[in-house]
Amino acid sequence: MKYLVHFCRIVVGVLFIISGFIKLNDPVGFSFKLEEYFSQGVLDLPVFMPYALAISLFVVIFEVILGVLLLLGFQKKITLWSLLGMIVFFTFLTFYSAYFNKVTDCGCFGDAIKLTPWESFTKDVVLLVLILVLFAGTQYIKPLFSAKRNMGLVVLSLLV
Repeated sequence: MKYLVHFCRIVVGVLFIISGFIKLNDPVGFSFKLEEYFSQGVLDLPVFMPYALAISLFVVIFEVILGVLLLLGFQKKITLWSLLGMIVFFTFLTFYSAYFNKVTDCGCFGDAIKLTPWESFTKDVVLLVLILVLFAGTQYIKPLFSAKRNMGLVVLSLLV
């Protein structure tokens, strides 16, 4: 179980970091994708349209930070619950998008990797399973460094 948890930790952490950095490269493009989700034919949440860019920046920074926190094993409870919350939300969103054929590209990896709605949903289900494995093996997630050094690395990742 210990090795499975470490494997899941690396896969989930790296995927969240890569996904976040790719979208951070073009936050305006990701905000357009969010506007598509907020539109009347999809989620019908026009109240969020003016805030799409701010939301996109928050989401991508949060993704990167969660990936870094997971890899460092720092603040594991809040990290795991945040990861679970994000992936459950995105799993429901991608299922809705795939089932009703609302948004043809999830925007999960920006323009770098195009995924169909069903591919995106499958990816989210796999990530959900990996995160649940992390919950089951929480005792195997240990901080890589001291709290001070981990905090410094988290702050450094915010600056990058």
